[in-house]
Amino acid sequence: MVRKIQAKLVLRLHGQGLSGRAIARSQGMSRRSVADVLYAAKAAGIGWDDVANRPDDEVYALLFPGRGERGSV
Repeated sequence: MVRKIQAKLVLRLHGQGLSGRAIARSQGMSRRSVADVLYAAKAAGIGWDDVANRPDDEVYALLFPGRGERGSV
């Protein structure tokens, strides 16, 4: 099973001023995963203030619509 990127956490840390590289290092994530979140957020015009009160799954769905959904076989 593939783990979902912790998009809300990435946005929170970025909102606190951490660089993508610092976020990746401190959270044990790949720099690419962090960059994907930051790129998607920028493209959607979404920042930490926009998602602070939303659940993690909702934040992920906002940034990556259709990703992580399971379909029946």
